[in-house]
Amino acid sequence: MSYLSLLVPIVKSNLIGLCLDDNALFTLKEENIWFEHAPSKVALKWHWPIGLIYDTLLASLPASSLGLPLQVTVHLNPVPADKGLLPNAVSVCREAFMSQVKEADFVRWGSTRRVTNLRQREAESLWEGLVEHDFDKFWLVASKLIPIPPSPSSLHSAPMTPAQPTNSSIDRMPDGNGVRNVPMRIYLPDNIPVMQAQSGPVDENGRRVTLGAALADLAPSLFPEPSSTSKRRLARAFIQGVQVPLETELGWLGAVMCCADGWVAVVIHLGR
Repeated sequence: MSYLSLLVPIVKSNLIGLCLDDNALFTLKEENIWFEHAPSKVALKWHWPIGLIYDTLLASLPASSLGLPLQVTVHLNPVPADKGLLPNAVSVCREAFMSQVKEADFVRWGSTRRVTNLRQREAESLWEGLVEHDFDKFWLVASKLIPIPPSPSSLHSAPMTPAQPTNSSIDRMPDGNGVRNVPMRIYLPDNIPVMQAQSGPVDENGRRVTLGAALADLAPSLFPEPSSTSKRRLARAFIQGVQVPLETELGWLGAVMCCADGWVAVVIHLGR
């Protein structure tokens, strides 16, 4: 997983350097570089993971306009204001990432104490592990924030109510069914605003909540309740590029399929 901001120096030295003379390359400001999906003219967001950018394009555009490698136009002039992009500085990307980590922590546990309790060096290692593609370095810290996957035994004995964070339990990591809510964002096609869901992994009766049940609450016209015989599902859900069965439990998704910032990014594809 990575962000486009982290690729700007590489693109400048290895690609743009082939097209510009030394003087033009020297005077080129990295903050003026931005990327656009060539066929659709969609500006690519700096603060979204690259995989999420591809998944949302795949959901919104005809398959004929996509494919790998992704066709990207590299612009060397300041980004137009109407594109709505954050600055491409790595420092801005890092701040956005850490902000998302903290917000996910609050949604998940009801407080941000797990993030704020990190030592400064640990918080730095979280970002450095992502930048350096060093999973062990990243997970050494992320494992203090993200719940462990539900074990086979816990899948059949989910708690009646999610665990509440206390000073005595803050260092103990519950499994995915023991959080207050699963941090989840829903990405719909055609630039529809992102929906943020706060769905608990278990309901008030202690039953484990599935992705399909959560989506039926958020978008019933696309994901009708399974009990509805008169309506058919009109969309599919993709997470990390994989179509996810609607029977998948939220607790498992929150522990296993979240992005590096802790959010489960559900991309909706229209059509059965």
